[in-house]
Amino acid sequence: MASPPDAHENSSHGAVYGQMVQARDIHGGVTINVPSAPVAPSSDVSLDPPRLATAVRGRDDLLHTLGEAMAAGAPVPHVLTGPGGFGKTTVAAALAERARSDGWTVFWVRPGSVTASMLEAAIELGGPREEADRLRGTRRQAARWVWRHLDEAPRPWLLVIDNADRPEELDPDNRVGDQLGWMRASPGGFVLVTSRVDDPALWAPAEVHRIGELDAVSATTALADHAGLPDLPGADVLAERLSGVPLALSLAGRILATHRVVFPDAHALLDRLDQNFGELDQLAAPFVTGRDTDRRLLSNVWDLSLRLVTEKDAFAAPLLRLLAILGPEAREVPLRRLPLSELGGGSFDGLDEAAFARTINALVIHGLVTVTNQQEEVSLWLHPLVSETIRAGFTANDVPFLRTAEQLLSRVRGRDLLLESMSHWALSRLYERLVPEQPGASVVMSIAAARALIHLGEFGESARIFTRLAAVAENSLGDTHPITLTARHHLGEALQKANDLDTAEAIHRDVLAAREATLGQDHPAVLDSRHQLAMIHGERGDWAAAEVESRAVLEARMRQEGPEQRATQAAMENLAFVIMSRGDLTSAESMFREVWAIRTRVWGEQHPLTAQAEFYVGLNLLEQGNTHLAQDAFKNALLVWTRTLGSDHPDTRLAREQLGEATRRLREA
Repeated sequence: MASPPDAHENSSHGAVYGQMVQARDIHGGVTINVPSAPVAPSSDVSLDPPRLATAVRGRDDLLHTLGEAMAAGAPVPHVLTGPGGFGKTTVAAALAERARSDGWTVFWVRPGSVTASMLEAAIELGGPREEADRLRGTRRQAARWVWRHLDEAPRPWLLVIDNADRPEELDPDNRVGDQLGWMRASPGGFVLVTSRVDDPALWAPAEVHRIGELDAVSATTALADHAGLPDLPGADVLAERLSGVPLALSLAGRILATHRVVFPDAHALLDRLDQNFGELDQLAAPFVTGRDTDRRLLSNVWDLSLRLVTEKDAFAAPLLRLLAILGPEAREVPLRRLPLSELGGGSFDGLDEAAFARTINALVIHGLVTVTNQQEEVSLWLHPLVSETIRAGFTANDVPFLRTAEQLLSRVRGRDLLLESMSHWALSRLYERLVPEQPGASVVMSIAAARALIHLGEFGESARIFTRLAAVAENSLGDTHPITLTARHHLGEALQKANDLDTAEAIHRDVLAAREATLGQDHPAVLDSRHQLAMIHGERGDWAAAEVESRAVLEARMRQEGPEQRATQAAMENLAFVIMSRGDLTSAESMFREVWAIRTRVWGEQHPLTAQAEFYVGLNLLEQGNTHLAQDAFKNALLVWTRTLGSDHPDTRLAREQLGEATRRLREA
């Protein structure tokens, strides 16, 4: 017979978790009743709407539409879409205030707590908390249970699902517009959703209202409201600078209200922002505390939108940064300026046509980019405040994007002159800020920007800019540095266009001497100076000297660079004009047509320089008496120049005059 166990064998040592049973002798069955696991406490969520700090401006029509739909009983949910910071939440909060004043119950659902908030709404309507807790992990059953209580509510309610920027949170299994998840229409009340995702097909059949910027008067009033100064000097100018974006107006108003000594009026803050737009967020940051800081500073708003896109598209962020450089100040960027062949590698490695289309669509849906289609050309438009905020956030790590933008701009110069000028100014400021140890980079971009102004006919303004750039380059790089000489060369070109030939010639001769001394006789830059001096000979009527110098320049260009280089075409065109002016119309026509054919092949029919070549062909034809063909050439040049240079550009006016002359001759014939 076995010995009974020792007492120490029925002992326990150390910490014990859960139930423990100790027994010496057990006879028969044993039943142990263990208490069930405690129910997880309900989430602590707030269903209260945000309170408005100031009156809502510029949204009366929209609030009237929503109020009527709410009172009538909407058969579908309503959705407010638009970029972050444009006031979707503000409109919803204003509607909530109206609903509460009319005796409606208001439920405000915030992102990240949709399920918990919806369950809590049902509990407030009489649903047992125990049932809610039991259904918390069963999404479909929980949704049916919640909507049953909402449908049968004893009094009307307004349900706002705010910042539904990830629609899949409302229904991960179905299209959110199918109304099988948390967004549904109900006979018990009115459902309003706010979201950055502007995709009507996603929300249908919900009624979508897209929110844009405030109009000028409303923006000015809103800025004054936030500043607490009804008669704020300069409010209209600052509101325009902030593009009527409600969040920007709110931040600027709070800065003015808090720092009245530093910024006594809106003009003072505007001056600060013109120096560094990023200071808007820096000055406003102390006011932004608590949750949702991503939605309460301007840079964070765009970053959040970009993060939402980047979660599904790796190319969205680099493309947006590139557009912020290429399309500043609301300039549209034609898709032809973004050839996939030039975007390969780096951040765009693996980007193909299908991926490019998906990326653009994702940016459009989230309100970051707008697609425009004018004159049969598709372009991308970036809101100026988005563009400026993104550039303000650039760091030294973004310099590769600057290089890419620079390459894209140099690929086809002269077709989109205003875009090219603004893009180069943006690059100049970015290089100055991000690589101050390389002052030449900023000056080179400024030179490119000002040179575009010459081609736009802004001769006086470009001359003033080049005077300043030449002085800056000389101080930082030296008087014989190639960049300094380039700035002076284009100063001479601008003065030459302005018909100040004496000053222009003196500058070109000085630059030529410095270039010959440092670069040699046949360097392309030396030929640039000689080309301008040959043109001055012609402009003074010394056609013999002009022909000698023009032939020498063309021969050197052909020998060094070949006929398809831009500078060679310019030399050939200049020589053809000189020959035409000396009466050799046949030889001139041959050369003009050769330039026209090359430019059509290399630059395309819509490039201003191609139109220039056709214009000169027409001018030569007019001299020959072939008026019909000349008229056709002038018409084509006028169309291209009007579209690319504007109706008041000197070249456009000249084409119009010559077309009128050809038409007059035909009429008199």
